Amino acid sequence: MFTNQEILNLGTDNTYSIGNGLNVVFEQLLLSYDQRALAFSQSISFTGLSLSYPISTIDNLNVISYYDWANKTSYNFLNLKRQFNKISFYIMAFWNPINYQLPQQGNSANYYSGKGIQLMLVFNH
Repeated sequence: MFTNQEILNLGTDNTYSIGNGLNVVFEQLLLSYDQRALAFSQSISFTGLSLSYPISTIDNLNVISYYDWANKTSYNFLNLKRQFNKISFYIMAFWNPINYQLPQQGNSANYYSGKGIQLMLVFNH
């Protein structure tokens, strides 16, 4: 079944002069696999949007959203980061389908299905 695989990705990004500078990234992803090349009979399509805004010199807000066109579901991730000299603090929230359908490498467990909040403290030496 996976004899021929195609992955097409088209995107754009720009930083707008809104406040401290709003960075917007937009991407369209098309994945397909079939026994024949370029058949596109088994295809998956995702649209992605990322917004990043530096609130201050130490605070950054990032929102990432994907839309799965085949299953009509969205995946949403919100990240607030505070950066100090050697320590970073993250507050992350996510709201995703329970049945996680995003393509991923390997059979690793998915820690971001459903709804949740994650706190993370990182020490950089």
